[in-house]
Amino acid sequence: MPPVMLKTLFVQRDGAVVRIHQDTVLVTLEGETLARVPVHMIESIVGIGRVSFTGPLLERCAADGRAVVRMTRGGRFLYRIEGRMSGNVLLRASQHEASRSPEKSLAIMRAIVAGKIHNQRQLILKASRDVADPADRALCRDVADDLAVQLRKLPNASHPDEVRGIEGVCARGYFAALRHLLSPSVRENFTFDGRSRRPPRDPVNAVLSFLYALLTRDAESSLLGVGLDPQIGFLHTLRPGRPSLALDLVEEMRPILADRVMLSLLNRRQLQPDDFERLPGGGIELGETGRKVLFSEWDRRKQVEIEHPFLKQPVQYGRLLDVQARLLARAIRSQGPGYTPFLYRG
Repeated sequence: MPPVMLKTLFVQRDGAVVRIHQDTVLVTLEGETLARVPVHMIESIVGIGRVSFTGPLLERCAADGRAVVRMTRGGRFLYRIEGRMSGNVLLRASQHEASRSPEKSLAIMRAIVAGKIHNQRQLILKASRDVADPADRALCRDVADDLAVQLRKLPNASHPDEVRGIEGVCARGYFAALRHLLSPSVRENFTFDGRSRRPPRDPVNAVLSFLYALLTRDAESSLLGVGLDPQIGFLHTLRPGRPSLALDLVEEMRPILADRVMLSLLNRRQLQPDDFERLPGGGIELGETGRKVLFSEWDRRKQVEIEHPFLKQPVQYGRLLDVQARLLARAIRSQGPGYTPFLYRG
């Protein structure tokens, strides 16, 4: 039986203070205790909006290896606090060398994009089975066929820009199909005409952006846990302040974690139009109630088990990033087989 997965404590009440008392994390607001959680049950703490953390809490979390993260109400990352980096400098040196090696870098890029396209295709094929409208199902099937064509091109891609070009073509087709996986009644209330961000321009993109931010935060923790540098990526180029390797790692996970959760939240009517707020300039973000619903579904999805095709054993969705971070570290260190992405079987 796999070990019980620790949970992330999300705190989003403006003005809330998170503190530690003996072995219990307390969330208080104006003297009132909102939550008490034993510290041993928490993997990380995420503050959304105007949330404060006391010094003793930060020291305890750093000593225990628990990350404390601050994000805006729209899901934009602000900062992370955690203890000393684990792993060893030799692994990080190998990572830097691999990022400068055209051959090794290209192999890792191809594997990441192959995993992403495969999982996008599997999500479309599986979710479209529940689509009632024949025209919507036919469009999804056409997109799935197009993704298969692009996937077969990847092994012959001999330049990073060619790999990124294939990924971009697939992303456009995929998001076009994603709209048709939303039920007709949902599409009446929520417009979705493709990906938009910084800021999201519609509720669907607001949900996706928030989920992608949570996924990236988890990926950073997984990479740091094995001793890799989240800033040095392969598919995503170097840019100051950007966790390029974390963004690489989440690519294959977006369809089966974030996108799947978005479809569930909307198609099951768990989110309604009044769960969103319109910002100056036309942006859209989830309100407090909507975020609470999202956190609940996110944690539920992460607890679900699936058989890992490479390990041949059950793994919780919430632990997939840890497993893939280790496989990536192995690929970076070794001279043999490259990175093995997670391939969803549907």
